[in-house]
Amino acid sequence: MNINHGETSLVIAGAWNPAILSPQWVLQHGLGKALDGTNRIQAYLPAGQGVIFEFPRYVLEDFTFTARADALVIVPIATEQERMAVAEDAAAKMLQELRHTPLGGIGHNFEFQEPNPQPRQLQVFTDSRQDIADEMPDGWSPTSAVVVSSFASGTNAVVLNISRHFEAGTMLVKMNFHHSVADVNQALQILRGEKGYFRMAQNFETARSIVTKLYGEINNG
Repeated sequence: MNINHGETSLVIAGAWNPAILSPQWVLQHGLGKALDGTNRIQAYLPAGQGVIFEFPRYVLEDFTFTARADALVIVPIATEQERMAVAEDAAAKMLQELRHTPLGGIGHNFEFQEPNPQPRQLQVFTDSRQDIADEMPDGWSPTSAVVVSSFASGTNAVVLNISRHFEAGTMLVKMNFHHSVADVNQALQILRGEKGYFRMAQNFETARSIVTKLYGEINNG
């Protein structure tokens, strides 16, 4: 099982103004860096005919981010604790500057991939669709399956959504730690790990522990 680093993300759902969250603004107000031309910025824009409009993805030295009208998505450059903390700290500083932003929730997202799943690992997919498979007409065969589960913490402060996908010979395990957010103050508590909330790195360790127990050793590559 491998970690999909590019799918490790901090998502803050809300009514954002993407025009404000320029790379220069994020550098200054989120990361506290001077705009002196030494900070590398890369922008990736969707290309091609018929492409549905997507917001640009900006790559900074500390993380990658996309500012959409409905969410701010930050992808740390690595899954080490200090790298995730940089993303959370920057998000907290940005929210302090934009305290009137309506918020809906905060998510910690992690994804794991198994390119060569073993039969025992696929049994859950077989079981989930067996009743339908038994009723399918002759000539039809399964091509993919998704198994979704959700668990709430003891205080109901966090909901863990787990979706397992199997398609084209590959298995994915996606984990979303969802926090409902009432206001900026609560969002700051989550980002800082206050009032009993776990920070992103702690939830990553929980996700990795679950996947390891189910499927074995995880590779960081």
